[in-house]
Amino acid sequence: MVIAITGGTGFIGSALTRSLEQLGHEVRVISRSRGYDVTQIDTLNDVFCGADLVFHLAALVQSRPGPFAATNQTGFENVAKASLLAEAKRLIYVSSFTVFGPSGSEIHSEETLPERKRFFHDYERSKFEALKIAREWRIKLPMNIVFPTVVYGPGPLTEGNIMVRLFARWFKLRIAPLPGLGLPKWNFVYIDDVVRGLIAVAEGPADDDYILGGSNVSLAELASVLTQVSDRQFYSVGMPDWLFRISCYGEDFASRLLNFEPLVLPQTCDFLLNNWQFSSLKAESELGYTPQELEESLRLTYQWMRNTRVI
Repeated sequence: MVIAITGGTGFIGSALTRSLEQLGHEVRVISRSRGYDVTQIDTLNDVFCGADLVFHLAALVQSRPGPFAATNQTGFENVAKASLLAEAKRLIYVSSFTVFGPSGSEIHSEETLPERKRFFHDYERSKFEALKIAREWRIKLPMNIVFPTVVYGPGPLTEGNIMVRLFARWFKLRIAPLPGLGLPKWNFVYIDDVVRGLIAVAEGPADDDYILGGSNVSLAELASVLTQVSDRQFYSVGMPDWLFRISCYGEDFASRLLNFEPLVLPQTCDFLLNNWQFSSLKAESELGYTPQELEESLRLTYQWMRNTRVI
């Protein structure tokens, strides 16, 4: 099968490319580093010709302001138009868990996607608007929409792999400052599980949507498990909301002064203080999706960080 992957050099895209090539597929990697740009449709037409399947993963993911609408919304439309023109059999669009909004005390499923009017960040807003565009395109193009949760594991240290960058800071400083006293619960999923899930989606029927997640755990539980599977210790410190907000402003100032890539900023602060819990039961029952246990996947992540000298 000929498969085109936008964002194929990114965190998820590079892992997906390797797996598909190992399965014997012809993979066309579409990225700016190779002369392709999803914001410029004329760069896409030729590379999509003859493709049986298109994975659309390319997106602008960053904390600071940027051209989110151009990349995430117009970019999706350009990929959809090029896929239709090339007569691709299916488009699999990798969206974002953020489109659901905070889960509060509930657990999100594919049926709980709300109509939202308020957003924490322009990235989140652009992905929500892109999702609405994607649903309109389903009339013309067979499509699956996939929602990975907070993905971590071996791979490029992009903003999409922010958890490994965060782990590296915890090990370096020997301290893990946890927002909201460590109580917010998020859903974490290992990169290999997401890749296997995406391949299972491609092998299943079109027009179904799936959440690909793993474990719902608090930030304090996450830090605790990470210390258990490592031979380096750090201390977890639960920060009250007010102190965490101050630290976000402090990191913003320090990152500008010292020219480093920040992990938290004022515009993402409240996002991090909320619960983001999800269920992957639909993918498990329909696709045979089986995410690994948190302890094992964190152990693998830690071993990779040691072996590649990330820490």
